[in-house]
Amino acid sequence: MRTGILIVLALVGAWASSSPRALAKDETLPPPRVIKRSRGQVQPTLPSTARPTPLPPVSPSQLPPWQPVVPQPARGTLPVRPSDPLTQRGIQQRVDDYLRGDGPLIAPTSLPGAASYEQGFGLRTAGFRLKLNLILQARYEAFLYDGTAPAPGGDLSGFSLPRAVLRLSGTSEPNFRYFLELDFGNNGGKQAWRTFRGCLGCKNANLGPDSQNEEFDVLREAWIEWRGGNMLNARAGLLRTPASRQLMVQPELQQFADISLASAWTGLGMPGYTDRNRDYGVLLHGFVAGRPDLVWLFSVTNGDGGDSVRNVIDQRSSDNLAYAARVNWAFLDPIGYQEGALRQLTNRWYGELGVWGMYYADRVDGPHTGVGDYLRYGVDLALGYGGLSLTGGVSFTDDSDVLGVNDDESTAWLAQVGYHFLGTAWELAARWSGVDTSGDLSGNGTVQEVGLGLNYYLNGHGSKLQLDATYIDTDAGGFLILDPYAAYPGNIASGDSAWLVRFQWQLAL
Repeated sequence: MRTGILIVLALVGAWASSSPRALAKDETLPPPRVIKRSRGQVQPTLPSTARPTPLPPVSPSQLPPWQPVVPQPARGTLPVRPSDPLTQRGIQQRVDDYLRGDGPLIAPTSLPGAASYEQGFGLRTAGFRLKLNLILQARYEAFLYDGTAPAPGGDLSGFSLPRAVLRLSGTSEPNFRYFLELDFGNNGGKQAWRTFRGCLGCKNANLGPDSQNEEFDVLREAWIEWRGGNMLNARAGLLRTPASRQLMVQPELQQFADISLASAWTGLGMPGYTDRNRDYGVLLHGFVAGRPDLVWLFSVTNGDGGDSVRNVIDQRSSDNLAYAARVNWAFLDPIGYQEGALRQLTNRWYGELGVWGMYYADRVDGPHTGVGDYLRYGVDLALGYGGLSLTGGVSFTDDSDVLGVNDDESTAWLAQVGYHFLGTAWELAARWSGVDTSGDLSGNGTVQEVGLGLNYYLNGHGSKLQLDATYIDTDAGGFLILDPYAAYPGNIASGDSAWLVRFQWQLAL
């Protein structure tokens, strides 16, 4: 009996010592844990007897990189029970959950992602960022001949979706960027080239500016970039090469439905032109002498124009490389590569000046035969004040020994002005551009255009309606180029004229 009473008293004492007790009059709780953070590292200073206090709630973007994540169970499965991996019981529980398929054996170490919209749909987690953009351009266009229309067909008109673009871009640890652009629009470029050129690109053994490769594939651009800092960044893949200002502007940021005749001519003379110039290679860029107002770009590419066939297995390819460079100086407040005055403030001047150039010595190897030496260069200017915007530039071409014997020169010019009525959604724009050619292949002639445009911004460039009408005129020796995106059909008699009318509804998310 006495032994039983002693056992009961011992059990009661053990229970009492393990249960919570009331604090004495002058007794306080142990101090809460203090977390010291230094460049992403956590140094807890916690007494062994301290009771940790819960942290205040924070948003996912504020969570530190060490915060554990409890994965959510798939629909129809048992929930994962919370456990402490530092105890034997917690370890056994994780093993049991893993064997049943209820959860991972090791908890993920990354943060839960935070979704947002910042000029695109975005997902962000510790050290990683993904942004998605969608650009749709629904268009009605008509090309109306004043003179003799080519037969068959006559005047040309209809509805189209020239661009249905999907872009993926973002950053990755420790200091990388990436970019991918796919275009599912019905530009009809490949068939248009074959019709206009008589399949010259198929018959000619070489690739390059004089014989575009007709590669209007879904893949437009894809590259990886190492961010070394303000002075130097390196990009590699299928990338956009330096060119004139209007060719550097993204299509959704244009004042007119598409680029000018002068810009289309300039782009056609460089590798990889579809609606912009792209080629496989590397591009370096950064600030000049650490000045953010002075930016340089320099690319070294194949010169074959982004052909889908890799050079190492393409018997048509040349070992020679194409070189392009551009320097942009924001001598007043910066404008960036965009058109219009949506981001400008009143009573403030904006201004940027750019110079650029491209050189490519095209050769066919085995035997080493010259196909042409191509030089492109120019200067451009952008100005703005309040609702007023101005874009202008001049570009030159100097081609020698094209196909062995031909020499060509040309001058292309652009002057574009717009006025956004402040406090409203309306903008007026006017454009004058043209090309003057002389040489063995292009002949001696001039083609020019004068256009008027009206924009209604439903939500800036994100949603806008655009209407423009352009009058195109050629002299006795002139001709019209082909650009499927800009809707220049490439057929007009020398000395004739025509009207190009475009109405476009753009959604850029």
